Amino acid sequence: MTISELYEQFTKERQYLQNVAPKTLEWYKCSFRHFRACCEGVPLEAQDIRDALKRAIIQLASSQLQPITVNDYIRAINAFLRWCNIEGHVSELIKLTYLKEEQKVIQTFTPQQIDRILSWKPKTFAEHRLSALMSFLLDSGARISEALSLQRDHVDFDNFLIRVRGKGGRERVLPMSVGLRKALFKFLQKHPHQFVFPTRNGVRCHPRNILHEFQWLRSQLNITGVRFSAHSFRHTFAVSYLKNGGNAFYLQRIPGHSTLEMTNRYVRTLGVEDLQAVHSKLSLLSGRAYGI
Repeated sequence: MTISELYEQFTKERQYLQNVAPKTLEWYKCSFRHFRACCEGVPLEAQDIRDALKRAIIQLASSQLQPITVNDYIRAINAFLRWCNIEGHVSELIKLTYLKEEQKVIQTFTPQQIDRILSWKPKTFAEHRLSALMSFLLDSGARISEALSLQRDHVDFDNFLIRVRGKGGRERVLPMSVGLRKALFKFLQKHPHQFVFPTRNGVRCHPRNILHEFQWLRSQLNITGVRFSAHSFRHTFAVSYLKNGGNAFYLQRIPGHSTLEMTNRYVRTLGVEDLQAVHSKLSLLSGRAYGI
């Protein structure tokens, strides 16, 4: 078999045996298109495959593509290489090295901007939906896709729990605050539909429409210096969680990160003053008076 034929078999097994999402399947196929030319006619020997893939990475790195994009392609190819080794097609496990990425500063809303967002008074149904959605994103750290697919029977008001379906169809349970329970309960009285954040006709909202609403509200509230997007709400939740003494391992579970990589990026945003504030709250000596 050729490498191209093996990759086709790999994607079929991912589709029919592991039931990966269509977007994941397209990611696999798109990634391999950038490596295919360098792999044509290459023998199924570890060193030959490694050399061919390295040539492809050098070409990609010298193109206009950003390192983060190239690394996304490499991630898919590494999954394929692991499969090749496990299935016995290649005797040696090959793992491509990722390009060095520029560590960009994670942008979050300031406390003043959060106050402005939460103090906003909605009037129309769409505005009430946007207000409830923003409360949900700030309180849960969920992805926009998880929020827009959320249904009524996934919200447990009695036990303060919400069940969401994340990447790869994996479900997880999120805690919710008293404030979020109040916001969701009030909004759900305004419509009879199954989706928690539906269109007026009851169908699932499209993320593009929500993005337009975000941009409109950004101008209304005069919020600058940060992207007004669902990911900014997610980042704000995570950084605030850590600043208030939240456990990094818990944080990995709540937003649904598969590894600690993103959580570590959030940890690196903390300054000395943040660490001092958390230490003051959590120290065993806090609140105790000792003589000298």
